[in-house]
Amino acid sequence: MSSKYPDAISVVNLCSTTIVNALLQIFSRMGFRRELQTGQGTSFMSALTTEFLEKFGVKVVRSSVYHPQSNPVERMHRTLKRILRVLCLEALPDWEKILPQALFALRTVIHDSTDFSPAELVQGKNVRTPVMLLYEKLTEEDPLENSVVEYVFEFINRMKKCQEYGRCQTETKVRVRSQDREAPI
Repeated sequence: MSSKYPDAISVVNLCSTTIVNALLQIFSRMGFRRELQTGQGTSFMSALTTEFLEKFGVKVVRSSVYHPQSNPVERMHRTLKRILRVLCLEALPDWEKILPQALFALRTVIHDSTDFSPAELVQGKNVRTPVMLLYEKLTEEDPLENSVVEYVFEFINRMKKCQEYGRCQTETKVRVRSQDREAPI
């Protein structure tokens, strides 16, 4: 199941070594994926990138040449660009400095197809956002401390429930969309 968790790194060029270094940064944060969907760019198809991914057991799935919109990464890029454009108009013209805030926004918004935020599916809990911090301050609530063992079991159960629910939601949305396409006009 896909968590829809976005990540992005600013790169100065699209050379193979730059791409491999960027992938290594992401993998060191999130772990090595079993599959990686890429575009048809030469930097993703180079011998260096291919060998790097093969050595770490990452299967490459390439998006369609004639239909890049089918790649969910391209859709995420479009959304990320919109957010960066708005933030650059409001605050800083240097988009690289506000990239982490834009990614935070994308990670903490509930996704239509899963009914969870990507951060919640990856981390198994709600991420504390500025709004939550303000609410905690206003209500002066202190979260109760649990023992480590209780926390681990609760975390594992919460992750399983979130992933199962997210998987069911995705299957339901796919089924509804396919029925919509098959419905007579």
